[in-house]
Amino acid sequence: MTTSASPSRGTTLRIIRMALLAGVLSFGGIITFLVSRDGPRGGGSDIGAALQWVNIAFLIVAAAGVLVLQRKHAAERDPAQRQTWNIIAWALGEMTAMFGGVHYLLVGSPAPYLVGLAMLVASFVLVPIRE
Repeated sequence: MTTSASPSRGTTLRIIRMALLAGVLSFGGIITFLVSRDGPRGGGSDIGAALQWVNIAFLIVAAAGVLVLQRKHAAERDPAQRQTWNIIAWALGEMTAMFGGVHYLLVGSPAPYLVGLAMLVASFVLVPIRE
C-alpha cells in the first residue's frame, strides 16, 4: 500500500507564486515580440489616455489592497486563511501586470507593464509565505 504525501501549504504557495510570475513574464515576452514585429495594436491615440487612467486606478487599488492584506496576513493565526490572503494579494499584483501588458500591446509603451510587474513582485515581498 502506497501513501502519497500531500505538499505542504508553503510548497503549494510557492508553486502558485511561480505560476503567477511565469504567466506574467510569458505574456510580457509575447507582447514584446508582437509589438516589436508589428507595432502597437491600438487604433488611435485616444485609447492611450483612457488606458493610462485605468492603469493608474488599478495600481492604486492594488497597492491599497496589498497593504490591507499585508496587515490581515500578519495578524492571522489560521494557516488556511493566511494562504487565502496570500493568493488574493498576489492576484492584485498580477492584475496590474496583466493590464499593463494589455496597455503595452495596444499603445506600445512597456512602462505600465514593467510597473505592474514591479507591483506583482512587491506583493510577493509584502505578503510572504509564512509556514
